[in-house]
Amino acid sequence: MSNREFYDYFNLCGDPFTKEISTENLVLLPSVERSLSAAELLVETRGIGVMTGKSGTGKSCILRLLVDRLQPGLYKSFYLCHTSVAIVEFYTHLCDIFGLEPAHRRAPMFRALKEHILTMASRRRIHPVLIIDEAHLLNNDILSELRLLTNFHTDSMNALTVLLCGNEHLPRRFGLSALESLASAITVSVPVEPLSKEETFSYVESRLSACGPTSPLLTANALALIHQASGGTMRTIGTITTAALRRAWMSKSTQVEAEHVQAVLTR
Repeated sequence: MSNREFYDYFNLCGDPFTKEISTENLVLLPSVERSLSAAELLVETRGIGVMTGKSGTGKSCILRLLVDRLQPGLYKSFYLCHTSVAIVEFYTHLCDIFGLEPAHRRAPMFRALKEHILTMASRRRIHPVLIIDEAHLLNNDILSELRLLTNFHTDSMNALTVLLCGNEHLPRRFGLSALESLASAITVSVPVEPLSKEETFSYVESRLSACGPTSPLLTANALALIHQASGGTMRTIGTITTAALRRAWMSKSTQVEAEHVQAVLTR
């Protein structure tokens, strides 16, 4: 049984919940819009921000939307996800994404990055936005360094925006005395919450309709059970829905019923 047979059965043109969805096709639910607006406020005010949420709640989608909305010629984004590293390796990765030659020691890389960022801001009039994903894996030394990296002209110039993105445990780290300076510099918090029941319904239906079907493929009871089981987490919603669709396909049903969802959850 091939994927093509499965898709054809439900008149789908492809996987409705693939992570390769283009930004223009991402579903802008109310909770997503709120998180995105907070992230855009951070860029506008040019500070240090923290985006937090459980795994699978859509943080990566919001980051993609944020980057897509940055005005070319005024902003340039830099994305880093190598976070479970020592401080010298961290600076090496930073130099790589900023297009600089890495050194073997922290100090010269720190100076080169500061000079490069200042040049972008003062000469090229481009504001860099550094997005650090999986930030909850950063060690305390690196988190402390980020505060130093954003300190320009005796802390009187916001030449670099930093957005730390991590799981829901990240904010607890800022209660440590060693990170007091960084904690006091955080200007915007971007919570990414699980979807409400209504948003879960809209998310599933919009993703399915974007792939072809014009009539509902899931009953209201099936959608309600998916929301309950997933807790409103986007990634889990997609996983359960896809598995339930396959169950319905195997039983030759044209619509996903609650029993198909329940069969997926109890297997």
